[in-house]
Amino acid sequence: MENLPVQAVTKFVTGAAVAAAVALSGAAANAATLVNGSFESGVNPGSFTTLGHNSTAIDGWIVKGNGVDYIGSYWQAADGVRSVDLSALNGGSIQQTIDTIVGKTYKVSFWLAGNPDAGAGDKLMASSVSGDWVNNFTFTVTGANNHNNMGWTQYSYEFTAFDTSSTLVFNSQTHTPYGPALDNVSISAVPEPATWAMMIIGFGAAGSMVRSRRKVAGAALA
Repeated sequence: MENLPVQAVTKFVTGAAVAAAVALSGAAANAATLVNGSFESGVNPGSFTTLGHNSTAIDGWIVKGNGVDYIGSYWQAADGVRSVDLSALNGGSIQQTIDTIVGKTYKVSFWLAGNPDAGAGDKLMASSVSGDWVNNFTFTVTGANNHNNMGWTQYSYEFTAFDTSSTLVFNSQTHTPYGPALDNVSISAVPEPATWAMMIIGFGAAGSMVRSRRKVAGAALA
């Protein structure tokens, strides 16, 4: 390939890059869209405000169960300045319905901490998709955690959509006023093996051709 004319090399590299870009765009087309994953949009919670069953005060989300506390300046957020304590006086939940593609696998990521006001202990949370794909998570509040050092930790799980819409639920399993804290929720499509292969081949071929051209240029200068 080192003897290929510049035009051929350029055309090959461009084609490889385009193939990789097409693979990336195909993966993006399968991505679900989550609204207000960091809870930054909604009523002004001030320090914090309690939201009851069926509240839609947090844009994009519906509150269920025994309600949640919408946190503003009360403690440090993982992203932005707002977060959610999933327990009001008892365990509550929030949920959002998103468009999905049947058979497509998605990755849900989020940051979890715990209300430190009751001292050290485990905060339990379950996340499910349309009542299925239930995943349980535990955040342990330690003596080092406080309002300025919440210890936010990222967690994730994957699910395969079985309908054209899926309801993502985050549910407190801590039945006290001091529940698990949630922030910075996101969802993305998991690329299929064929997509990954196309991306790797495309970028690998582009890189190989660029290296070949550099060798040719170096030989010419010598």
